[in-house]
Amino acid sequence: MQKIKKIMFAIPNDRWFERRHWNNFPYTLGILAAVLKDKYEVEILDASLEDLGEEEIKKRIEKSRPDVVGISCLSMEYTLHFQKMAELVKSVSKEIKVVVGGIYPTLLPTAILGNHNIDFVVIGEGEYRFPKLLKYLEDPVSNAIREIDGLAYRLNGDVIVQPLETYITNLDNIPLPYYEIFDIEKYMNQASPYSYYTRPNRFPVAFTITSRGCPFNCVFCSSKAINGLSIRYRSAENVLKEIDLLVQKYGIKEIIFYDDNFFLNRERLIKILNGLVERNYDLEWKTVNAAVYALDEELVELMKKSGCYQIALAIESGTKEGLELMRKPFPEKILSNAPRIAKKARSLGMDITGLFIIGIPGETWEMIRETLKFADGLDLDYCSFNIATPLPATDLYKTAKEKNLLPEDFDFNALDFKGFGRATITTNEFTPEELQILRAFEWDRINFKTPEKIARIAKMHGLTIEEIQNWRKSTRRGLGVKVRYK
Repeated sequence: MQKIKKIMFAIPNDRWFERRHWNNFPYTLGILAAVLKDKYEVEILDASLEDLGEEEIKKRIEKSRPDVVGISCLSMEYTLHFQKMAELVKSVSKEIKVVVGGIYPTLLPTAILGNHNIDFVVIGEGEYRFPKLLKYLEDPVSNAIREIDGLAYRLNGDVIVQPLETYITNLDNIPLPYYEIFDIEKYMNQASPYSYYTRPNRFPVAFTITSRGCPFNCVFCSSKAINGLSIRYRSAENVLKEIDLLVQKYGIKEIIFYDDNFFLNRERLIKILNGLVERNYDLEWKTVNAAVYALDEELVELMKKSGCYQIALAIESGTKEGLELMRKPFPEKILSNAPRIAKKARSLGMDITGLFIIGIPGETWEMIRETLKFADGLDLDYCSFNIATPLPATDLYKTAKEKNLLPEDFDFNALDFKGFGRATITTNEFTPEELQILRAFEWDRINFKTPEKIARIAKMHGLTIEEIQNWRKSTRRGLGVKVRYK
């Protein structure tokens, strides 16, 4: 291959295949752009942000003439989207190298390379691997590609998967996203409805990730296969440096932390929160989840003082037995902390929500009912109920497969098996249909009891009262899997 001059990062339109649209800033692509910008010309094609169709995408690619196109897939529900994007790239020129990365490609690299529009899969973190791959493509040496761990490709018709061996230990060495390459005003001033945890209270809004990995081993989570069984943090100073930039240069009024484990390192967390208090920015913040066992009343008060307005409690189950089946850490502390933290947050005027999972193998019908009773008794502003979904590389999938609990035609690529409202597991205690019926109607009963709660949930989700009522009706009639979001 000749010298590489231009790299394009292409983001598929998430509206394709009748999926929901999410207005999320592509944070990890911003970091990759920052890594590459001094050596290559880097361009962003965000078909989702601009709502582009296939013909317009092909015109943009043809005009740009990139040497390499990188495509990221961060959700199992959007697997067909990045494959369609790869098809569009190759329809413009077979010479363009297509490299994919993200959660789905990391979990199923062999299956991804069954699509011959895709040339390479970067497994896990791309900040070091992607530049090594580009160097190889510019100057192929016989065995140089073999030295890159976390890479999959085809060789003489065979799929070669070189597994993950290394992780970036010092996240402070990674640059901040190259915000200048994006139409950042659009990202910071739009929000997706129907999603309270990604929807801001104020604009402009920014998103960030301050840690990677998880030290725990919950059965339903694939984090360990993506980021390993240890947690790595950016320093508090590094996080505050990014917030300074976002406030001073872009005038943000809110920041949302996308970490899996923002609360685990208490010392670092307190440094960040005290840093926000000292700066006294006109800034609000929240996270997409909170480890219940890591919270206490004193910490909640500091969170409120530093600008936090919403806490999403990752409770998961209302029974000790259910939490143990999930292998959640500190189950007794989760159950004892949840009511206290909810009460404290409510007294401070904060939004308080809960995240729950039902349908884990080994769970009885009565345990599921106890979880719903526990959620109801907390009197949260909003409860999200997900059905246990067997994702690749999870112990949940391994168990369901070994015990023959999945449909015979179960396929990770099939949209029929996508979404946390769709059940696939059958046990002696429940069927998929029973779980979907229970979830849909209990979600409606628990969340929408009074006009005041309906109004509050509508505001949190960016909806009108009429839209909320239509959403409720569609969820009940479609059992949460054939929901019309308009």
